[in-house]
Amino acid sequence: MLPWGLRRRFWNLIAIAKYRANRPVTIPVPVDDEQPIGDVSLVSQFPGIPIHNIRVADRVPDDERSLLKYYFYEFQVALYRIFGPMQPGMPDIPENPDQALSEAYTKAHRRCFPAPILPPEFAGEVDLGFLAVAGPYAGYLERTSDGDYQWDLRELARYEHHDGLRSLGLRVVFRADGSGSKLAPALIDCELGECRPGDANWEDAKRLALCAATNHVSLVRHFNWVHLAVGGPFAIATRNCLDARHPLRRLLWPHMFGTQYSNQIVTKGQMARGGDFDSVFSFTHAGMCELFEDTYDAYDITVLDPDRDAARRGLDSAGFDTPSLANLRAIFDVLHAHAARYLALYYPTDRALRADAAVVDWLATMDRLVPNGVRALSGEDVTIAGTARFVAALLHLATVQHEVLGTGLWNYQMWSQVQPVRVYRNGRRLPVDVYQRLVNANFNLNVKRAALMQDFGYLALDARAAAEFRAFQQELEELQSRLTKEPFAYWRIYPNILEANINA
Repeated sequence: MLPWGLRRRFWNLIAIAKYRANRPVTIPVPVDDEQPIGDVSLVSQFPGIPIHNIRVADRVPDDERSLLKYYFYEFQVALYRIFGPMQPGMPDIPENPDQALSEAYTKAHRRCFPAPILPPEFAGEVDLGFLAVAGPYAGYLERTSDGDYQWDLRELARYEHHDGLRSLGLRVVFRADGSGSKLAPALIDCELGECRPGDANWEDAKRLALCAATNHVSLVRHFNWVHLAVGGPFAIATRNCLDARHPLRRLLWPHMFGTQYSNQIVTKGQMARGGDFDSVFSFTHAGMCELFEDTYDAYDITVLDPDRDAARRGLDSAGFDTPSLANLRAIFDVLHAHAARYLALYYPTDRALRADAAVVDWLATMDRLVPNGVRALSGEDVTIAGTARFVAALLHLATVQHEVLGTGLWNYQMWSQVQPVRVYRNGRRLPVDVYQRLVNANFNLNVKRAALMQDFGYLALDARAAAEFRAFQQELEELQSRLTKEPFAYWRIYPNILEANINA
C-alpha cells in the first residue's frame, strides 16, 4: 500500500492539471455532418456500466472530437484500477470544517479557483426552510394533498447503499411559519424515525435530509437528467434533423455544440466502477446504476420550464416567498423572448412553421429520444408558441439548470458537517479519501466554459438574425444590472456566470 500522502498529491496534480489545461471552446460555424448520429444503449458504449434503457450517441462528431483529451481520460480511468484516488482504512477528516477544507483544497487549487464560501443559511442552525425555496435544492419542494409541502425522497431507500451508511429514503414536511411568508421544517420521516424540531436527533435528521438531497441533485438531476435524458438527445436531434444552414440549428448551435464529446469522457470518469459517483456518494455501483435506470424512465420535461414546473409542484399560489423560482423565471423570460423573436424572423405563421419538414422532424425526434417525450412543453401540434417555449426550455437546460445543479453546488457540497454526501450509522465523519475526491470532482466542475454573455451574431444567416443575437445579449446585460442592485446571494443565478452549454 503506497502512502496516502503520495496518492493524494498525485491525484491533486491530475485535477489541477485538468483545470489548467482546459480552455473555453470557441463555438465554430456549423457544417453538415457526413453521417447521422445513431442512438444506442449506454451499456453498448460503456460496457462496464450495465444500464440498458438510457440512450446515448453511437459516436462523437468529428468537429467535437479531441484524441488528446479522449486518451487522457482513458488513462485516468485505467489508473483507477492500479493507483486510484481511494485508499481503504483512511481516517476521518478533521472535525473542524475549515481545517478539513484547507487540507483538501490546497494553495495550488486556490491559485486556479477561489475556495468555497459557507452560505449564511449553513451558519449556526441550518435554515432548512430557506434551503427549500432558495438554492440547488429548491426544485424538490412540492405541495401535498393535505396542504403541506414536502421533499419526497423516499424512493432512494430502494437502491443499494455502501455498507455502514444510513438510508437516504426520507421525507421532509414543511409548513409556513407564523408570518406566512417563510417555510419551516415540521417533520423528517427517515431511518432515525419521525423527527420533529426540538427532538434530540433533529439536527442529525436535517443532515440526513440534506445528504439525500445532494446525492439526488448530483446523480439524478444533474448528470442523469441534464446530460443524459435531454442533453444528449438535444444534440443528436439537432445534428440529424437540421442542416448546417437551417435557421433553427444556428439558434441552437451554441447551446449544444460539444455535448457528445463532453458526455463521452465524463460518463467514463464518473459512472465507471470506481469512478467519482460510486466512490463519493452513498450508493454502490449497482445501486447507482439501478437509480439511473429508474429515474431516467421517470423524467418529466416540465422541469425545464419554471412556470410549468411551479404549477406541477403546486407553488403558484403558495403564499410564501420563493426566491429561487423568481430568479429562474426572470432568466427564463429573457430566454423565451429571444426564442420567440428569432423564430418570428423566419416563420410568420404556424402554417409556415409546420411547412418546414426539418422542424417537424426535429420535434418528433426529440419526442422519441427524451424519456416520456417533449409534448408537455412543445404542445401536441407544431406551433410557433409551443416551439418557442420548448426552445427556451432547452436553452434553460444548457445554461441555467447545468449551473444550478452542477457548479452551483460549490458553496454547498463542500461543507460536510452540514450536508455530507454520506452519513455513517456509527457517527464517523467522511473518510479523507472520500472528501478529497469530492473536492477535486467539484473543483473540476468549475473549469471555464464558453460564456453565455457573448455575441453569437457570427452564427447568424442574415443581418436580422445577427441583430437578434445582439438584442439577446443586451437583455442579459440588463437583467445582470438589475440583479446586481439586489443584495448578493450565493444561491442566486446571475447571467454573467452562465455558460452557453454543458460542454466540459
